[in-house]
Amino acid sequence: MLRRHLLTITAFTPVVVMIAACGAALTPAQIVTEAAAVATGLQGAIKQVVASYPALIPAETAATIQTDLTDASAAATSLSASLPAATGASIVQTVEGYINAVLSVLAGPSINGLIPAPFNMAIAAAAVLIPQLEAFANTYLPTTAAAAPVTIAARQRFAALVPTMTPDAAVAILATFR
Repeated sequence: MLRRHLLTITAFTPVVVMIAACGAALTPAQIVTEAAAVATGLQGAIKQVVASYPALIPAETAATIQTDLTDASAAATSLSASLPAATGASIVQTVEGYINAVLSVLAGPSINGLIPAPFNMAIAAAAVLIPQLEAFANTYLPTTAAAAPVTIAARQRFAALVPTMTPDAAVAILATFR
């Protein structure tokens, strides 16, 4: 697990966070960008999977996934770098919760993570970014619960598809699926 350190914060300052992760610092703009990229990019990728491989994801499961991704996207659009830190963290936590639910379903029994290329890269990219968003939310909302072990396992499974993917590369991959 990576150590993350908060360098600057007060309860009423704008979303100003520096998280030490792989030597990179997340700025408020990066938090907003990553949340939007995960929500909209994953939504686009799943729509394309359902259209290209209609038998891969059961219709009811696909509908649930799309609802979660629509809700995540709506929450992500309400983010801005000028929001108070706690407000931004609450919104990021909402986005993260929906994405974690989607990743868990995609790794679960009916799908087993068997998403074909290139769509699996969007899922891997989301799995790379979600821990950063979770760390941001947990910095400002310390009473939040950690992700469930099954969710962490799903994220690790998908992130392992591309062990050297950087957050910037993940955002770029997800942008191709919007």
